[in-house]
Amino acid sequence: MSCQCNEVIFERKLGSIACGSPGLFDKRLDDGCGCEEDQLIDIRGVCTRAQIEAITIGADPDDTWTQIFIPEVLCIPTQKPDVEQILTLTSRVDIISQRVVKTPIVGTIVPGPPPVFVPDPNYEGTFLTGRKLVIEGILRQKIIYTADVPEQSVHSAHFDVPFSAFIILPWDAPLFTKYKIEPCIEDIFVCRVSKRQVFKNVTIFIKATPNTCL
Repeated sequence: MSCQCNEVIFERKLGSIACGSPGLFDKRLDDGCGCEEDQLIDIRGVCTRAQIEAITIGADPDDTWTQIFIPEVLCIPTQKPDVEQILTLTSRVDIISQRVVKTPIVGTIVPGPPPVFVPDPNYEGTFLTGRKLVIEGILRQKIIYTADVPEQSVHSAHFDVPFSAFIILPWDAPLFTKYKIEPCIEDIFVCRVSKRQVFKNVTIFIKATPNTCL
């Protein structure tokens, strides 16, 4: 037996999603399919069309970018009551650190002037230029929901999820360069899979532009 929610199928025979193990299922059977109220959730924090269009790509040849997604199973704190229905999900991205690190080089440096680096991709189309921008951030989230109690009281739960991303840089990028980091939440999918567990997936676009002194 299964239930369908936004083209995502949760097989009841697999049980409920285990806390702390995104994407995995434990052996406990869950009586509720969940997801039935997902269309009613007020999702806040996704970039508007104007914000997305404002992040121009290609205007500066040094612009670099990446896309990541963060799937997670959020477990309602023990001191909070069970979830009957999710009302609001609010998310935002805080960038806390950045650094340029050295990596192996796969490719050929053709002598100049100026010298030119010709990378050799692997079978996945990934390049190693010798430089990566490592970005650390926190995905801050708040869920407001009605409790599964007779009075249907409203409660909130806060979750801070750290994440890390990287962007491939030009082979000659200085290690001391600082970048302007522009994160943008492109999409959020949220679904209650049990009275204590909420599955959520956030898609984030990150653009990095080197800071220059005029």
